[in-house]
Amino acid sequence: MKKTYAIVDLETTGSSFKRGDRIIQFGCSLLQEGKIVQEFNITINPGRKIPELIEKLTGIKNKDVKDAPYFEDVCDFIYNMLEGCVFVAHNVHFDYHFLNSSFQEVGMPALSLRALDTVELTKVLFPTLSSYRLSDLSNHFDLTHDSAHDAASDAHATAELFLHLRQKADRLPLVTLEKLTFLSEHCQVDNASFFYESYEAAKELRLPLPDKLYVKNGLALKEKEIRSEQTAYREKEISDFPEVAKHLLEECGLEIRSEQVEMMQTIFDFQHAGTSRNLAIEAAPGIGKTLAYLLPAAFRATPESKIMVSTSTLLLQEQIMENELTRLRKMVPFELQVSSLKGKTNIIQLEKLAGLVLESLTKKESLIMMSIFVWLTETETGDVSELSQAQNFDFLREKLTYESQEPPLTGRWADDDFYAFNNQKAEKSSLIVTNHSFLSHHIDDPAVFGQSSAMTLILDEAHQFPRIYQDAHKRKFALSILKRRLRRFGYFLKDFREAAEKDPAAESLDYDLFNFEFAIDRSHQACAESEELLVQALIREIGEKGEVYLDEHFLVENGLKKIFRKMHQYLQETRLAGLRCMEKANLSADAVVGPRAKALLHDLAAVQEELQHFLEAREGSYHVLQYAWEHDLLTLAIELNRIDFSEEIHSKINERFARAIYLSSTLRVDDCLDHFKSKIGETELQEAIFASPYDLKERLRIFLPRGITNITRLEDKQAAKQIVSTLLETALPLQRKTLILFTSNRLLEEVHNQLKVAVAAGFPGTEILAQGFSGSRRRMHNRFMSAETAILLGSASYWEGIDFSDQAVEILVITRLPFDPPHRPENAAFQAYHLDRGKKAFYEEFLPRAMVRLKQGVGRLVRSKDAKGVVICLDDRLTTSNYSKRMQQMLPAGVAIKVADLTEIKDEIQVFLKK
Repeated sequence: MKKTYAIVDLETTGSSFKRGDRIIQFGCSLLQEGKIVQEFNITINPGRKIPELIEKLTGIKNKDVKDAPYFEDVCDFIYNMLEGCVFVAHNVHFDYHFLNSSFQEVGMPALSLRALDTVELTKVLFPTLSSYRLSDLSNHFDLTHDSAHDAASDAHATAELFLHLRQKADRLPLVTLEKLTFLSEHCQVDNASFFYESYEAAKELRLPLPDKLYVKNGLALKEKEIRSEQTAYREKEISDFPEVAKHLLEECGLEIRSEQVEMMQTIFDFQHAGTSRNLAIEAAPGIGKTLAYLLPAAFRATPESKIMVSTSTLLLQEQIMENELTRLRKMVPFELQVSSLKGKTNIIQLEKLAGLVLESLTKKESLIMMSIFVWLTETETGDVSELSQAQNFDFLREKLTYESQEPPLTGRWADDDFYAFNNQKAEKSSLIVTNHSFLSHHIDDPAVFGQSSAMTLILDEAHQFPRIYQDAHKRKFALSILKRRLRRFGYFLKDFREAAEKDPAAESLDYDLFNFEFAIDRSHQACAESEELLVQALIREIGEKGEVYLDEHFLVENGLKKIFRKMHQYLQETRLAGLRCMEKANLSADAVVGPRAKALLHDLAAVQEELQHFLEAREGSYHVLQYAWEHDLLTLAIELNRIDFSEEIHSKINERFARAIYLSSTLRVDDCLDHFKSKIGETELQEAIFASPYDLKERLRIFLPRGITNITRLEDKQAAKQIVSTLLETALPLQRKTLILFTSNRLLEEVHNQLKVAVAAGFPGTEILAQGFSGSRRRMHNRFMSAETAILLGSASYWEGIDFSDQAVEILVITRLPFDPPHRPENAAFQAYHLDRGKKAFYEEFLPRAMVRLKQGVGRLVRSKDAKGVVICLDDRLTTSNYSKRMQQMLPAGVAIKVADLTEIKDEIQVFLKK
């Protein structure tokens, strides 16, 4: 008998049958032997009014169902048609249970069909997709999906998707299907049967492995390949590079921007010149900065003279690899080997993965492991950022990835190791792409910088590098964790010693154990003394969780540095006593205490190193106390950082690289590079400035609403209410893609809560995305880019660390000028540092930072030749403060700030964007 799959979709008046919602449309596609054999589309009168929100979403109006049959009129037909089928839906729980409730309401028995869910199956079988919504999957797989939220169209698209899923499963290696079948007991509904069928078929057919796959120690993996480069073409002297660049741009159908081509020529010439001065380039948004440096880099770079590109965030690094380099490879007439370098903690460690006990996994972990086993047949890099952010891999990260100090694999997995392969690929690559954090942490790593003696650095978003370098070189002393760990180990050691004393075979007391126990206790007491001192001194400042700046006077006055020195000495004595015990007292042979002692001694060495930095803190260093209460337990940690790393940054960059190119749209403050030079440690730089290729006076508008209360004087709830009210009167009615920038996460959350209610009531087609609430930055970015109408709420990196290509953003709302929150301990350190030098931190540090962020924020707009953009600023300090002129210098030249009523702003925006 042929198996029939009934792929079903329902449209309803709402999501809750219990609250009175009912079916308005039933769509079904019947599948047999891999083909759609019949389709049904039944409109149903729900017996109640269809809400306006549902009308807008589905296009089904009350007049469309007025003469349609009621559910009781068609229930027999639907029930009989489904009988004997396997029920399939995209989010099957909703459709199956809603339909069952409908049957039972009219006196029919509940369905008892096997059910499959295509959402979960797609997550397992296509683990790298950015979204699993049916509309996005339809675009990705080119499914026939004429009308989203039409039951028949959705059912048809789901049927085509199901066929893709079956084909993918049937092509998987037998060892992979075996693992999927074992883990699928944790799947929803009857999805386990889907994998079982593919597994049984694979066992019977015993087909050869697909191309470029191999099986090693029970895992199916993709063969790793390092393609050889064609450097001969690039080594030829190109006398007219601009013409070559224009030709390549035209071949790919890209816009020719004279500023972009000129920038390409500047970079191309600089890489060939023998100058000792590095190059700083400020390139306005819309030039196509990334391609402007990648194309000349592709022609100049070779495996012997590499070019390293570093950008500010992992997301931008991934965008370069996925988007810009894909485009670049199509442009250039030669093979270009590019590698991406990230921290080890992003890379799968195969020995850990192979040793994972599958029976011990939780339900969530099992489903993620199913995706990973499929992904292993597709990945060469083992980089977990390739996996979809729709699944939370963090459940398994520590169990499956490298630790930061862990060496590459040896033994049976040495030839398959992803980390080793990535390094080998980097050695043979001409172009290496990384991020500022990786570069900051690994700038002294010979494995990275021993590959080429003539490496060029292109530092994209260079204005952010000093801050990221500073963060990477923080030192942290986890005081409370060390205290508790010493105490716990002391109990184990005492039990071990007492057991040894009771052993009749023991010849005499082992004084090494006594010494070790005493040293542990003394170190513990020193930690407790420090903890008590800090709590007593700062008890009025310590809330539930936060940070406190510890100035030099506090450290000396309270004897904290003296205690650090004593603790450093005690830890040294503890380590020496422990090492003697490991050798003499049979401590290392004990199954319980031995491993704990070994781990403790290893970690004490690291703590000693951190304390040494605390004791040697140089001028410009500052300390921050971090604290958190959890279940009445206070945890304290002390962080050491420095105000100024400029000399170190300059020294490291010039030691590691033959030349450096600093790139950003915001290198200049007050029309000069002085601020950037002071941060990067450069005294002399070659400079190049490239203005926007577009007439921003015609394409950009900046508004400041009249009559609203300055947001800096409002509490969060009041401020959020004003922001939402402003959006309701201006941006939301226009249904444009809007980016709202915040400087406070608390305010962002409050606006998000209020905005969801307002949008659901009046603008149901608008998608609301909020940092911290809508998944990872990558997922939010992809959803924002693909949505027709969306509002994205972001802070921090959304001012300057996220790149929206072309014209994704049309309206930008600035809730406050982007000054750092004043309560940060770092700001107190800067205040003290500059005050000692007779200067004001506000003008030396905080204002320049805010000016740069403001320019970066406005730079989210007008990224292509047909684009237009609008800025709505809700902070009147832009026009009324004593520093307003300096702030306004960061706005595009010739674009005036218009102060107007909200109604006038909305009308002007509507006319402006429609032109």
